[in-house]
Amino acid sequence: MAMDTMEAMLNTRTVDELAAQFHKAVNLIGDFYCVAGIIKKFQPGGLRPTTSSYPTSWTSHYMGSEYGRVDPVLRRAMTSATGFGWHACDPVKQQEKALVTDMHDFGIHDGFVIPIHGPDASVFLVNFGQLARKMVSPRMQIALTTLTMQYYQQYRRLTTPPEPQPPALTQRECECLAWVANGRTTVEVADRLMLNENTVKFHLKNAQRKLDCTNRVTTVLKAISLGLIVI
Repeated sequence: MAMDTMEAMLNTRTVDELAAQFHKAVNLIGDFYCVAGIIKKFQPGGLRPTTSSYPTSWTSHYMGSEYGRVDPVLRRAMTSATGFGWHACDPVKQQEKALVTDMHDFGIHDGFVIPIHGPDASVFLVNFGQLARKMVSPRMQIALTTLTMQYYQQYRRLTTPPEPQPPALTQRECECLAWVANGRTTVEVADRLMLNENTVKFHLKNAQRKLDCTNRVTTVLKAISLGLIVI
């Protein structure tokens, strides 16, 4: 897989652009259908796709047959920490066997799945269905794994909202809080900073309001946790 294809994925600005570059890269590796998506471990219903190159006829049949609830590939992905081939998932139930039969009839004979376990009880996976009548080679597995990690990282960058910036405190507000955090009273802070006691109270109240706290103690703790003051 060419490095310029990887770079093109990194430079995408929307999930649609990313998906287009991802499928382009997949085609350079081999003859695959692929679907990427998210499984919520404690929510039934199968995969929530983020992109797919499977024909709509197969997707409609898969969803209409509710195969997402019994797909052994999805079940294994929820516990597997590494990529695996479809042949490692032995269908047991009748509906699982029906899924395998339907896939073979559709022309998909083997595949490779890469699960990525997230921090929120979810699994992000990409499921590659190979059209050739042979197992996915180890060389292809490595290439698909590398590509999937690149896709996942860029997808997270594009879809994760930026962390909110901490409220801006003035230098005086930070100084007053820092002294309070070190156990000083309002009078002592006023003496240290050569300010009027009411002025110190004013700065502390402003900091409390900006940090959306209910008292001086929680204001200090929040300021420390946000890195606004150091003790």
